[in-house]
Amino acid sequence: MRRTLLLCTAAFLTTAHLSAQTAPTTPPARGTAKPSTAKPSTVIVQATDPTGAPLADVTVTATGPVAREVVTETDGSVRLMNMRAGTYRVRLAREGSITLEREITLRAGESQTLDVALSPAPVAPAPVAPVAPAPVGPVLGPPGDPKVTPVPLFLEKNFIGGREGRKDSVLGCTSTGTATLHQLRESWVGHTHDSADEWIYVVAGEGALRIGETNQRLQAGTFSLVPHTVAHAVIPQGRNPLIVISMLSGPACNQ
Repeated sequence: MRRTLLLCTAAFLTTAHLSAQTAPTTPPARGTAKPSTAKPSTVIVQATDPTGAPLADVTVTATGPVAREVVTETDGSVRLMNMRAGTYRVRLAREGSITLEREITLRAGESQTLDVALSPAPVAPAPVAPVAPAPVGPVLGPPGDPKVTPVPLFLEKNFIGGREGRKDSVLGCTSTGTATLHQLRESWVGHTHDSADEWIYVVAGEGALRIGETNQRLQAGTFSLVPHTVAHAVIPQGRNPLIVISMLSGPACNQ
């Protein structure tokens, strides 16, 4: 009986010891992670001109951890709310002002003021009016053929008749002028050349060149210039004919 009791006691202790060794171990409870408490930041922008006057309608653009675009009010200020901490590039642009950029760094929960003075943009130069091309002068026609005329020999063959009052012979003709030999027994009455200057050279005889109320004496070797539009007359004097060469410069010869 006693032996049986000892055996039962030993079996119970063995079973209790094994149960203690195989019991599952419960891991310690871990702490629950707390939500982030980082506070948003604010940027206050104040835009002015170089004199300190506020500038409205300035577009403020911020790029960085978050992006914002706002426009300043009439007092030149504006707020960029709910900004995350980090580095931002802030750009201020306004018509008529030089665009400006600034770099700022925000800390969590920080309010930062950005004072910016925008300078006026340079005034664009006035457009240069195109220069009008210089007026083109009259275009000369094709050159004529060279010509040499021995005047004394020409007169021997073409001398004015005794009953002729006037005889005209063209000596040269080009696209820019005319040379004519005039033999006068009668006056070459007052006339003008509207588009040509006239040079008059006296070959032989005597006479007068009347310009207005003034008479200029003409004789062999006299050279005279009569500008265009000036009225004039050539008057022979003496028994022999007055022989002159008239050169008109300007319009083309019409012979």
